Amino acid sequence: MPKQGQFAKSARLKRVNNFKVRRQQQGQTIGDDQLTDFLLVRFNLTAKKRVSRAAQETVQRFLIEVSDQLIAANGDMAALVPDLLDDINHRAPWQFYRQLLPQWTLLQDFLKKELPAVPLASRRYVTTTVTTADLTELVARLLAKKAAAITFLKRPNVSAAMQAQTAQLLVASIYSGGMVDWDKVQALLAPFPFKVDDDLDAGTKEWLRQLAVS
Repeated sequence: MPKQGQFAKSARLKRVNNFKVRRQQQGQTIGDDQLTDFLLVRFNLTAKKRVSRAAQETVQRFLIEVSDQLIAANGDMAALVPDLLDDINHRAPWQFYRQLLPQWTLLQDFLKKELPAVPLASRRYVTTTVTTADLTELVARLLAKKAAAITFLKRPNVSAAMQAQTAQLLVASIYSGGMVDWDKVQALLAPFPFKVDDDLDAGTKEWLRQLAVS
């Protein structure tokens, strides 16, 4: 499991991508700590080919982030996903969301189908879900929140109420008719280039750099 607030190392992604699933003997179980790798392997075998090539690494990395918390969250996606995306809002450029949103239904349907089939000691399920519409609105609010925070970065005395009001106005400018206007998001955040954390491994840094210019 990656450290809190960090993406999984690229080496882990490559290792799992190259892993061959062995047939589980009847009655054989895996440990809870193997859940994420098991799901990632299953995703690569069954669903990855339906994800656009440009978005594959982003979707796999988000699957890792979700899967690492599924057991602790008791499969409650409605509680898990908003907090997780709020955290990622500080760790990834806005393009992360642009790649993730079109793949959300596929990813969530995969988890609903595959999680109960994982041979854990106790069977697990996705207990709540997040609609694409709700996720899209959430992403718009997170991006507006990021833009407002960056705007006032050099004005520490600006009140939280002013930042919240600004974020609300920005939501209205980038989100309409249930859709995010990505051209407006780009125009809003282009003056503030994304800075990659120097402490990340080389593969993750390269992914984030490529993502930030996609």
